[in-house]
Amino acid sequence: MREVTCLIVDDEPPMVRRLEKYFERWAERQLPFRLVGYAYSGDEALEKAAELRPDLILTDIVMPGMSGIELIRELRERMPSVEVIILSAYSDFAYAKQAIAIGVFEYLVKVPLREEDVFTALSKARDNVIAREEKEHRIQSLSGSVKENSHRLRKHLLEELVRGEVSASVMERRSMELAPGFEPRQYGCFAIRFDNYDVFCSEFSPSDRNMLKYGMLNIIEEVLQGVGGCFACELQPSVMVAFATIHAGSEQMFDNNCYELGVNVRDAIKTYLRISVSVGVSRMHSGWGQAAAAYEEAKEALRDTFYASFGTIVTFNRRLSYTEHDWRELTEHFERALVRVSAKSTREVLAPLLPHLHDHRVNPDRLVDYVEGWCVRLRQGLLPAEHAEADAIRGTFADCTHLHQLVERLRLQGERLGTLAEGSGLRPEMVKAMRYVEDHLKESISLSLVAEHIHLNPTYVSELFKKELGVNFTDYVSKRRIERAIGLLRKNNYSNLELAEAVGVHNEKYFCTLFKKITGTSPQKFFADS
Repeated sequence: MREVTCLIVDDEPPMVRRLEKYFERWAERQLPFRLVGYAYSGDEALEKAAELRPDLILTDIVMPGMSGIELIRELRERMPSVEVIILSAYSDFAYAKQAIAIGVFEYLVKVPLREEDVFTALSKARDNVIAREEKEHRIQSLSGSVKENSHRLRKHLLEELVRGEVSASVMERRSMELAPGFEPRQYGCFAIRFDNYDVFCSEFSPSDRNMLKYGMLNIIEEVLQGVGGCFACELQPSVMVAFATIHAGSEQMFDNNCYELGVNVRDAIKTYLRISVSVGVSRMHSGWGQAAAAYEEAKEALRDTFYASFGTIVTFNRRLSYTEHDWRELTEHFERALVRVSAKSTREVLAPLLPHLHDHRVNPDRLVDYVEGWCVRLRQGLLPAEHAEADAIRGTFADCTHLHQLVERLRLQGERLGTLAEGSGLRPEMVKAMRYVEDHLKESISLSLVAEHIHLNPTYVSELFKKELGVNFTDYVSKRRIERAIGLLRKNNYSNLELAEAVGVHNEKYFCTLFKKITGTSPQKFFADS
């Protein structure tokens, strides 16, 4: 059983002794928590932490000299993986907000301090420690160089086949060397795509991303080889492709088998790597001569996940149909809005358009291109020529793989263009600060970071928010996070933890408290009532 080592930091000896007794009782019951030391000040705690390297630190906030918040900031620089639980006599949200912003795992109030509350917090922190270590171990174990080279060679070979640069006979001979056991007599093509590749890239370094991708390929091969041979590789940065032998007596049975395999692939990647993917599958094919067509069918099926939630499986028989009628209706709404829009009505005109995107089914690639072009024309109509360059928008929507991503970016573009067009509505530095907040809601945002970004003094930026928007900086960020959470909640039935992480709040309990403070109800009740 993984034992978690703990360090207590508190300037009150009675509190230290009380916590020591808790640990003594837990040791007698053989529970996985061991006290390795204690400190009575922040400076002493830094020395003890460097010496003892604990997994977890329990600290007070208000102490002589270095405060608990200052201690935690120092620890984050020196020991970024250590978990921190705050024990404080203060229940004031100001302390809790600071704690959450610097990655504190839990915030417990001392009065009254119950043993079961401390034990529950320690147990959750221990789960975090174990999950992190397992993730690091998985990443390290995915670095087999032989298999990496094999996957690279497969990628180059498949790219040549798709481009028509290699014959089916050559492909068959070379594939026997790179993927022995796979015979393309009756197979389907699986296209597996990251649901949020931007987040994946922001969370992992390039080397870790490569290792995780090879881990995905290993999982895909293991699942698909359970029913026959498999030829898998990464064909695009965000898309894995696999050809798998599937035995079935009919097209319908083949389609059903492919769907079940797609579900198994998705679930295994989610379970072992904590990565969400969607899967598109072709119909039944035979021979390498049909591989390029099979790949195109899988890509087309994958494209249909645009109108579904993350983790969707689309097979050939489950494809959506797109009609010209829907296309004409949708574009007519947007064209009429473009005529009516003005600097003062951008938000009012754009808001009614967004529901139409959910009500019409049109080809996703065609839609993304149209919306991008529409935004270019909107910018050119609202702004003077010197500020209306198309390059300011080009590429904004290119990587939208799901409708809710497109809708959110369109809403943000509308707000930005409206703010720019209004000119005197807000000061330029205020607009820049608000834009920074919007772009970094998933991250830890502080007044000092925003002030540094716009090259102003933090105190002055704080006064700007109060003067220009009528709220202080912290309340503005909290409000935008909850508004973003509400937008996500309307698209899918997320758990509270998933919502919290999606909007940059890394504590589920605090997120629920913040949500209720701003909306008057809990996230799930809000969803049920809306």
